[in-house]
Amino acid sequence: MTYDHIRYEKRGAVAVITYDKQERRNAWSPPLYRETERAIETANADDAIGAIVLTHEGPIFCAGTDFKAGPEVDPDTGKKLNIAQICMMQDSGWIHLLARSKPMIGAVHGAAIGLGVTQLLPMDIRIGGASSTWSFPFLSLGYMPELGCTALLPRLVGYGRALDICLTSQKLTAQEAKEIGLLTRVVPDEQLLDEAIKVGETLAAAPRLQMRLTRELFQKNALEPDTNAYLRRETDAFIEMLRAIKKARDADAAKS
Repeated sequence: MTYDHIRYEKRGAVAVITYDKQERRNAWSPPLYRETERAIETANADDAIGAIVLTHEGPIFCAGTDFKAGPEVDPDTGKKLNIAQICMMQDSGWIHLLARSKPMIGAVHGAAIGLGVTQLLPMDIRIGGASSTWSFPFLSLGYMPELGCTALLPRLVGYGRALDICLTSQKLTAQEAKEIGLLTRVVPDEQLLDEAIKVGETLAAAPRLQMRLTRELFQKNALEPDTNAYLRRETDAFIEMLRAIKKARDADAAKS
């Protein structure tokens, strides 16, 4: 499988997807998005892969939207779709893709701007190089936050801080981003990919079912106000896990 805008490689049990459209500052266009989507689905379908790292070549991780890119034309309806309509599509957009994917790690050593930041918010882990920067220029450019930013950013950094960041179009250093919870960790730039792959290997080594169920529980329970609801989900998840363990043991016993 070939790509024009990204690179896809396997590092053991970790799939590494690298933005490499530097002449467009790795900005999201329909073709770049579709290739990234296809690479994620390829990793999801590969039983040898247990985690995915998304990173980049060049000084800019992603400069947001590629406004010079043309729309995508639906071959069935002829409807023209821009990148915002594609990535924010209900039930099948970016956030839905990441929610059902294998664990994802964002690894950024340069500038993440606008959509370059918000696309990372639904990821499980975000690692920044020491020189990385994190910009929210939406209002200063006459736009608004998108791709779930108004819901996901407050969950990571708190409501008041998220509102301050977006209303004042802030640009954060890596250390500032880590201090408020936007980043999971900060490492020297030259160690970024190695660190991300190391974390990915840790995630890939965990039992797949337990990893999936744990991620689903956090996604559903993090803002669940009903105590019985989140306890019920945890109970159901444990029952599913124990049944799977028993089924595997029975299958092993039948072979011996």
